[in-house]
Amino acid sequence: MILKSSPLEPAAAETAEKMRLLLAALDASPDGVIVIDPARRVAFCNKEAQAVGGFTVRKPTGVPFGELVADSSLDWTAVTERIDGGRVGDALLHSDGIGAIFVTVRRIPELPGALLVILRDLSVFDHARRVARGDRDAAAFAGGVERKIRPDFARQRQLSPYLDRIMARGERALLQNARVLITGESGVGKTEIARHLHTFVSNATDPFVAVNCAAIPETLFESELFGYEKGAFTGASTDGKKGLIEAAEGGTLFLDEVGEIPLTLQAKLLSFLEDGLVMRVGSTKPRRVNVRIISATNRDLLALAEERRFRTDLYYRLAVVNMPLKPLREMPELLDHLIDRTVAGINQRRATPLALAPDLLRRLRAYAYPGNIRELVNLLQQISVLGDDEDELPRRLQNLSDGAAAIGAGPSTATGAPPEGAPLREQVAAFEARIIEAAIREHGSKRKAAAALGVDIGTIVRKTNKGGKTPDGEH
Repeated sequence: MILKSSPLEPAAAETAEKMRLLLAALDASPDGVIVIDPARRVAFCNKEAQAVGGFTVRKPTGVPFGELVADSSLDWTAVTERIDGGRVGDALLHSDGIGAIFVTVRRIPELPGALLVILRDLSVFDHARRVARGDRDAAAFAGGVERKIRPDFARQRQLSPYLDRIMARGERALLQNARVLITGESGVGKTEIARHLHTFVSNATDPFVAVNCAAIPETLFESELFGYEKGAFTGASTDGKKGLIEAAEGGTLFLDEVGEIPLTLQAKLLSFLEDGLVMRVGSTKPRRVNVRIISATNRDLLALAEERRFRTDLYYRLAVVNMPLKPLREMPELLDHLIDRTVAGINQRRATPLALAPDLLRRLRAYAYPGNIRELVNLLQQISVLGDDEDELPRRLQNLSDGAAAIGAGPSTATGAPPEGAPLREQVAAFEARIIEAAIREHGSKRKAAAALGVDIGTIVRKTNKGGKTPDGEH
């Protein structure tokens, strides 16, 4: 039977095209847009809303709004209570992982019971306003991916009892106005921990001033930290300048790499810690400053003190409470969460979502991460740009086979020397493995190593795979 075309079809097609254009326009909006139906389910959520809200749900349409916001690092309580009650209004949400988000809830008159939720990232808005004025302050605006992948400490503390115990120690210390010293290897997240502690005890308007003590030249350290009066030295501003300590008034001063403070200036910092008075360079009048102090270092300050490179009395002033952070290799329980969260942050700015192949995940789990969380984020961003093809992988992952030790288990012995007195076959296999590993390191991939050694790629894969079977997807 032949169906005759209906006279309504052109009108229906025109309506569908208008709807498509409307949805495309909403998706292109610089503001986050969420439409909630009368049953409090998400009817529409554009890309910007997913990015700004830090949502992990891939396809939010049809999902209850409460479920959508459950995994966000923002506290949505003020908004969910308003939506559950069918009320409208504005709310300002804060998070150390995302920033300040201005949320507006409005009714949709044409759709009784439906609500419109608008999200605006204030850091993005302020940046756009500065650009419109011609004031391009690029340093004040973090890139999208970097801004979205700050840690979700609530989840990390659930996964790691050790981290929960250490962070609770720091929170108790700051509530009692005690100074905290965070120690740990480079890249373990000392700055993010300090930022979290500041947020835990502070109001939204309290300043958080981070000072990288290793990045300030010794000749400028005193004037940068303590400020100076006009005319204090050649090249000084005619108006003078307040120092970083004064800039943190009423908030938190974070001294990162505190072990790098010049010995000649440690006495002046000690004096401030004892009496709370700051003396600007060129001034004779001290100023009282009230700040919380958090310090961090990847060095052993007591060992530096024994070498007379760090004052012992300054150490005890800074380290009222110690917060030693373990390296990532000693907290393998966090690895999968960190990978998932980093990939989710990367995917918020990708048209095609990044998906990690099983073999690549095995390599990421086996790697020891000497650069800790910072190196993990760097690796995943490289993979996002270059892909997970064997020849494009960072060399430290190319050299890692399934036989390598898992994170936290110490260095691999898969290609090390066999036990003394081992059979000839084992000694030959170990010798071959060392040659192959050296060739891969030198040439950058298994394929290139195979060509250099005059064998086929299958031989290289077989001999670098502990089980002797070629994994799926290996070249």
